[in-house]
Amino acid sequence: MFKNLIRIFLFFIIILIIFVTYLSIFGIKTDKFNEIIKSQIIKQDKRFDIIINDVFIKLNLKERSFSLNSKDVQLFILKENHEISNIVVLLDLRSLLLQDNKVKKIIINSNENEIVGLLNFIKAYKVNIPVLYLKNSISKGKIVYDLVLNFKNNKLNQVKISGKIKNAEVKILGNNKLENTNLDFVYTNGNLDILDLNFKLKNTKFNSKKISITDQDKSIELIGSFKNNLNLNLLLNLLENDYKNYFNDDVLLIANSNFNVLLNKKYKVQNYILKSNINFDDLKINIKNAKLKKIIPDFEDKLILNKGSLDLEVNSKKPTYISINSKYILNEKMKSRDISLNISKKKSTEKYEFYIDLKGNEIIVDELNFKKKRDEDFYVKLTAENNLKYFEITKFKAFNNKNLFDFKNIKFVDDYKIKDFNLIEAKYFNQDNFLNDILISKKKNQIMVNSKNIDLSSNIEKSLKSTDTGSFFDIFQNLNSTIKIKIVSAKLDDDHFLKNFAGYLNIKKNKIHKSKLEGKFSDQNNFTFTKDKVEGKRFTTIYSDLAKPFVKKFNFIKGFEGGKLDYTSTEISEDLSKSELRLYDFKLQDMPTLTKLLSLASLQGIADLATGEGIRFNEFDMFFENSKKLITINEIYALGPAISVLMEGYVEKEKIVSLRGTLVPATTINKTIAKIPLLGNILVGEKIGEGVFGVSFKIKGPPDNLDTRVNPIKTLTPRFITRTLDKIKKSN
Repeated sequence: MFKNLIRIFLFFIIILIIFVTYLSIFGIKTDKFNEIIKSQIIKQDKRFDIIINDVFIKLNLKERSFSLNSKDVQLFILKENHEISNIVVLLDLRSLLLQDNKVKKIIINSNENEIVGLLNFIKAYKVNIPVLYLKNSISKGKIVYDLVLNFKNNKLNQVKISGKIKNAEVKILGNNKLENTNLDFVYTNGNLDILDLNFKLKNTKFNSKKISITDQDKSIELIGSFKNNLNLNLLLNLLENDYKNYFNDDVLLIANSNFNVLLNKKYKVQNYILKSNINFDDLKINIKNAKLKKIIPDFEDKLILNKGSLDLEVNSKKPTYISINSKYILNEKMKSRDISLNISKKKSTEKYEFYIDLKGNEIIVDELNFKKKRDEDFYVKLTAENNLKYFEITKFKAFNNKNLFDFKNIKFVDDYKIKDFNLIEAKYFNQDNFLNDILISKKKNQIMVNSKNIDLSSNIEKSLKSTDTGSFFDIFQNLNSTIKIKIVSAKLDDDHFLKNFAGYLNIKKNKIHKSKLEGKFSDQNNFTFTKDKVEGKRFTTIYSDLAKPFVKKFNFIKGFEGGKLDYTSTEISEDLSKSELRLYDFKLQDMPTLTKLLSLASLQGIADLATGEGIRFNEFDMFFENSKKLITINEIYALGPAISVLMEGYVEKEKIVSLRGTLVPATTINKTIAKIPLLGNILVGEKIGEGVFGVSFKIKGPPDNLDTRVNPIKTLTPRFITRTLDKIKKSN
C-alpha cells in the first residue's frame, strides 16, 4: 500500500516536472490574455494601440510568475507605428491564481528600426526639445533595443533600456557631421551609459569606452572620455583665431580626453570640465618673420616640435589652462632643445609662461652689438599677461653664465607701443668683448639711467650715418618723463672714453623737449649736448673738444687727427631739420676720395701730402638739411694752408651720393685775391705765387662705387671768392 502511494506520488511529480518544463520552454498558446497585454499598453497612454498575433503563456520560475509572450507585434501612436520583435508580460503567480492579474514586468525586444522612424514615433508620443534636436540632427542610422518595465503594485517602478545604434549620421557644429556612428547604450531610471562609442568627424576616428548621463534632482550630469587621432585643423576650427596658415593640413595628434558636463532641466549648460592630453611628434609650425630671422640666422621660417604633449583643461568655474611641453628644432642640423608654454585664460585675461633653451642657435642683436655663439648656452624665461587694455611682460629673463637681460612690468598698448615699465637691466659682453652694465628704472614720471660701463661706439656710428628723422622714443605710446642719466664710463671708441657722463632729458610726447648732458675726456677736453626751445624752435647743440671719436665713424675718412667739433641743428618740422657742422684745426692723412680727386686734377704734390703727413685744414663748414632718408647739402666749405674746397649736393640713404664743387690750391687763391686793389695787398702781400688754377668736380654713384670726374677752371666763382674772403677776414 505504501509502495503504491510512493509510486503514485512520484508519477505526479514526474508529470508535474514535465508540465512545468513544457510550460517554461514552450508555453501554451492562448488568446485569453490578449486584452491584458493591450490594456497594460493603453494604460500608459490612451493614444497607444497594439496589434498582437499569437500569445503564449509560459511559467517563469525565476521570476515566480507567468509570462505572456507574443512575437512580431506592431505598436501604434496616432499614425506612427513601431515594429517589435518580441513582447513579454510577466504576471504575478499568486495574483493570477487570485484572478487579480498584477503585472510584474514588461519586456519589449525591438526589431532593427530606422532611428528617424523611432524619433517620429517618440515625437508623436511626447514632443520635447531633445527629441526635436535629435530629429533635426540625425539623418540616418538604425537602432535595436530591449526595453524592460518593472512594476510594483501595478505601478511603474523602474525602466531599463539597452541596445545598439549602427551607422548613424549626426549633424553638429554647423555643417559638421558625425559619420559611421556606432554605440551600445544602457538606460536605467534616468541614468544612461553610452558604451563603445565610435564615429568619424572629417575623416578622423573618435572612440570612447564609456559616457555616463545621470538624471539628478535638478540637473543632468554627463561624464565620459575620448581617445582618438585628431586632425590639427579640426581642433583649430573650434578656436576663434585663424591659425590655419601656421600648420600643415595632414597633421594628426593623439588625444585622450575626459569631460564632465552639468545641464539644468532645460538642457542649458550649468557647469563643465574638459581635460585633454594630446601627444604629437614632428609638428611643424610655419612662421615667416623677417625680424626673428635677423636675430636668429639659423631660423628657416619654421619651428618643428617633436616628442611633445599638450594638456588642456577647460573649466567653467576656473581659468582655461593649456600646457605645452616639447622638444624643438629650427632646422634639420640642429640638436633638439626644450621649449614650453603655459597659458591660462579667464574671461578676457590671458596669462603666459614661456621657456626656451636656445643653445645651438646663433643670436645677433645689432642694436646692442650683441652676438651669442652657436655652441653657447642661452635661456629665455617669460611671464606675460594680456587683457583688453594692454599686453604686459611681467618678467623677461634672457641669460647664460656671462650675460643677463632682465625686464620687469613692461606694458604695451596698440601697435605694441610701450605704455609703462618698471625695470630694465642688462649686463652683457658685446662683440668687442666689452662688458656693458646698465640699469634703467622708472618711478612715476621719472626714469633713472645708471651705468658703470656702456659702449656707445656702434650707436654713435648709426646715429651719424642715419637719415631717419624718427626718434628712439617712438617705441613709447606717449612718454612724458624726465630721464636722469649717470654713466661712470662711456666708450666712444677704443681710444676715447667719456667719464662721469651725466645730465637729464626732459621728454614730452616722445620728443626731447629740453636736455643737458656733460662729460669729460680729460681735465682739459669736454663734451656737451644741449637741447632747448627758443622762440618756438627747437635747437640741438653738440660741442666736443675732441672731434676724432665722431668723425672717424665715417669709413671714407681715415687718418683724421686733432680738431674740435661744433654742431647746431634747428628743427623746422617733424620731418625736416637744418643743421650746421663746424670742425676746427684738423688734419686728414688718408681720404681715398680726396686723394683720387687731387690726382685727377694733376695736383700730385698735394695728393702725396694727403697720403703722407696729411693735409691740414683750418676750418670746415657744412650746412645741410635732413629729411627722412635724404640729406641735402647746401654747402660744404673747407679752408686750409694747401687747398680749399667748396661743394654741394645730396645723399640718399643707402642708394646714391651726388656732390659737385670746386677745389682750388692755396696759391691760386692768393693770386686771385692779390689782384683785388688795396684789399689784396693787405691780405696776401704784393708777391703772387705760382701753380695750377683749380678744378671743378662731380662725385656721383652708390656709396661703395663712387665715380669722380674733374674739369679745369680758369676763373673762380664770386661765391667761392666771397666765402674765402669771409674766412680770411675772420682769421685775421
